[in-house]
Amino acid sequence: MRSSSRTTIRLATAFRLSSTRPINSCGPLTTNGGRKPQAAEVAQQALTLDDLLDNGQGVGRAGGLVAFVSGGLPGERVRVAVDAVKRNYVSAHAVDIERRSPDRIESVCPVFPECGGCQVLHLRYEAQLEWKRRMLRDALARLGGLPDAVVDVTHPTVGMPGGYRNKVSLVPKFGSGPTQLGLYAARSHRVVPIDHCPVLIPRLDRAVRALVSLAADDPALFAGTRHVVARASATSSQLVVSMNGDGRLKPRAAGCDAIRSQIPELTGLTCSWEFENENALFGRRFATLWGSPLIRENVAGVQLSFGIASFFQINTSVLDAIAQRLLGALAGSGRVVDLYCGVGTFGVALGSRGIPSTGVEWFRPAVEEAVANAAANGVTCAAFECASAVDATRGERGRTLLSGADAVILDPPRKGCEPEVIAALGARGPARIEYVSCNPATLARDAKALAAAGYRLSRATPFDMFPQTGHVEALAEFER
Repeated sequence: MRSSSRTTIRLATAFRLSSTRPINSCGPLTTNGGRKPQAAEVAQQALTLDDLLDNGQGVGRAGGLVAFVSGGLPGERVRVAVDAVKRNYVSAHAVDIERRSPDRIESVCPVFPECGGCQVLHLRYEAQLEWKRRMLRDALARLGGLPDAVVDVTHPTVGMPGGYRNKVSLVPKFGSGPTQLGLYAARSHRVVPIDHCPVLIPRLDRAVRALVSLAADDPALFAGTRHVVARASATSSQLVVSMNGDGRLKPRAAGCDAIRSQIPELTGLTCSWEFENENALFGRRFATLWGSPLIRENVAGVQLSFGIASFFQINTSVLDAIAQRLLGALAGSGRVVDLYCGVGTFGVALGSRGIPSTGVEWFRPAVEEAVANAAANGVTCAAFECASAVDATRGERGRTLLSGADAVILDPPRKGCEPEVIAALGARGPARIEYVSCNPATLARDAKALAAAGYRLSRATPFDMFPQTGHVEALAEFER
């Protein structure tokens, strides 16, 4: 539903950045014109915004400084409250919108934008798709040195606006009152309580509502918990919850009866402890408290099973679209190498079409799941090995792996590929590289390195894996 058409829109102060506090005055700052504005002076101006960052902040100019404005959209004229003034930029949040973007809509979430899970619930979905195409194109031009790269229109998530996420990680908030569950605010570890989440698939959202109610009614059930991770299959009936925290969690298996009674669709309950660092969702140790710990998803005609701690894309329908594109691009290949292969999604799908592949993954449980997935689908031409992509492609081992390969699939984490991997590909020269990326900046960096190694970017396609956010998934296709 579109928002009101009135000329000026008053915005809630929730758009203020949670990690900063308002600044009423500031020491002198030198701008491009040599002038030294004060923060209060900036706040008196009406700013015109002409761009949008991936974190959802609009971009304008204020007193010669770049202004990053939470709550503003491109094309809008806004008045702001200043949150912070830095050497070369101002952070602020919109309090009045004097000229409204035609792409502005009403958010369907009561805790947006305070919650950090989504950045653009106020932006029309079609505009989100074009914005993401532009971000990918700009990254390839500016960071990759590829201004003429062919960038397709963004492949959408079908059924938007609506729920698409198959996984959520909730954080308990303990206090003198009822225990609450929520998500972190943007750029902080402050917990924003929720009672549901509109971007989750419906069965998972129902589970979140039940968990929130349980936490309020029986806080002892969540004592010692750091994260409550829940995942539901978008294509099958599985729904698994994992209570992750300190070692006291495992003996409290009796508490699972309460969770089972409140979540009738639950198929598995697990726990995890002994964390390696403060930001880890899962610890080194796991236990199944009830049911099966596995999730099953159907992608590109094959069934994949995996544990809740294994990496698997949070948008199953878009993963299927990417897999179908890869199958078409690699049809007729003699052998494919799949680096960062996870639970074997692409390798098993290729094998089901008779295309041999070797997958490489550093996380041993995922490798074991990939082997099991190949067997379950009757695939005998897909092999998997546990190693880092760097180790697998260096020296004699790398020569053996890459020798005779027609194509390589790359699906690295947000940091992109290691330089050693790019160098190995350049040296051994498979004819085709299919690069699945979740970060346009590191994709552009790696595309520049691949171009220097003799590859041409033939096509890049953004896929909207993460609607309502600034995250961009892309498939970049390179030819030798």
